[in-house]
Amino acid sequence: MSDEPRWRDEERAMLLSLFRYGVIAPLVEQEDFARGEVSALVRSLASETHHMPGSGPVRLSERTLYYWRKKYLEGGIDALRPRPRKDRGRLRVVDEELLARAVQLRKEGPKRTTKTLLDILVREDSLAGKAVPHRATLDRHLAARDASRRQLGVLGTKRTIRMQFEDFGDLWVGDYHHGPIVVRPDGQPTKAKLGAVIDHTTRYPVADRYYLAEDLATLRDTALRAFLKWGKCTKFYVDRGSVYRSKQLAYSLHHIGCHLVHSRPYYSQGRGVVEKWWQVIKQFEDEVRLRDELLTIHELNGLWEAYRELRYCADVHEGIGKSPNDAIAKVEPRPIDPEVARELFLITERRTVHRKDGCVALHGTRYLCESFLRGKRVSVRYDLADRSSVLIFLDGKRIHRAVPQQPNATPEPHPTAQDVEQSVDYLALIRRDFDQRLLEQARPLAYAQLEASDDFNAQSFVDVVAQLAGLQPRAAEERELRSFWDTYRPIPEGLVRIAVEHAVRLRGRRRHPQVYLHAIRTLVLAHWQSPDKEDER
Repeated sequence: MSDEPRWRDEERAMLLSLFRYGVIAPLVEQEDFARGEVSALVRSLASETHHMPGSGPVRLSERTLYYWRKKYLEGGIDALRPRPRKDRGRLRVVDEELLARAVQLRKEGPKRTTKTLLDILVREDSLAGKAVPHRATLDRHLAARDASRRQLGVLGTKRTIRMQFEDFGDLWVGDYHHGPIVVRPDGQPTKAKLGAVIDHTTRYPVADRYYLAEDLATLRDTALRAFLKWGKCTKFYVDRGSVYRSKQLAYSLHHIGCHLVHSRPYYSQGRGVVEKWWQVIKQFEDEVRLRDELLTIHELNGLWEAYRELRYCADVHEGIGKSPNDAIAKVEPRPIDPEVARELFLITERRTVHRKDGCVALHGTRYLCESFLRGKRVSVRYDLADRSSVLIFLDGKRIHRAVPQQPNATPEPHPTAQDVEQSVDYLALIRRDFDQRLLEQARPLAYAQLEASDDFNAQSFVDVVAQLAGLQPRAAEERELRSFWDTYRPIPEGLVRIAVEHAVRLRGRRRHPQVYLHAIRTLVLAHWQSPDKEDER
């Protein structure tokens, strides 16, 4: 181990070189100076106070500034780095014989402090008239020879620091404590568990209550008591107990802007505020155990509420110099929205909505969902202590709050869409496209060569249509065909055959006569509008 002083390490040397360059920058960044300008700048810089890293405000002499400028011009910024001492690592105040004796004494008693070692050296006259070395000097040499108390395994515990926060709500510390035996509602004895949340700044218990179990339901109750009365905190600091490692806890706290922080495993020093507070709890519980009869959980909470207010919150706390009640006297509560609080710390489970009844099953209860959710995989969020309703989420989006399905209840009617004025006639568009398709397929026909014949009459028209379309027209359908002939006659037989054949190709045989009559009508109108027909007319 090197005995080089701490300020001569690489990082410290770099900081000092940068500091020195920053001071002399006006003297080196300019190439040409007027006569007397350099000396004027040096005098000005020497009259100023400079902030040296790790040392604070300092004043520099003109000689030092000239020396730094000369070094920089010769070797750049590296030349401004402090140089280690030439006698670094050599013994100066402590000789080898004295140091060997100190190492021997330390290894004989590893728990001996350096101050004790110096006292022994003085009392046994090992110094022989020499000056007593400084404790830090002897510590440094002992460490260089692997003889420090930490290297010998005596000092193994990490040093801790005292945390301090400025405002109420900056840090809340939560924990559970197993308390006295109480009577359950069924008459059986059980151990009560105190769930508590302490504000680090004021040492005030924002929420604390005895419960029959240590689970997410009781944790939710404790946290909501704090949030609904005081508002949210910035950080929520807890241990790594199973109840605090719930993903739902971290998600819910993050939802309201509160960050969950876990302490390291088997390390309780960070939660010293609540650990210290347990001492007050134990004093109260000692009094409870002196009672002849076991208390119920409600009686225990009633006694604890009075004891907490009169024996803890009203007494001066040595950590803050005043009572917790005085510390929160000027705190303005900012409770969260009850609707938001209602949906915090809920259990989430995945379920598939039944295709028949539209329900999800949860702990033996069927909850009725919206009809469109049938067959879909949804997320169900619920409160363990209140299963009167559950929240249904689909793809991360809240759909609705579902309630239990009542037996023999009338099925919920499907919602009907409201009548809205239509902006398009869809069927007319279909008909138009169908006619256009028929005309495009019949476009190669030479309409001018199709001429009506006297031999092609109404009966012939009915027979041709029925034969090509595979119809056996009844009386009403035959009247409909004859009526069409009377309206559009005379019609060329070839045109009728072409139209019916196209209709059969598009729509098939044995359709309603109107299917084929529409195709004939389309070609008849196209025949009449044919340019050759116009010339003929």
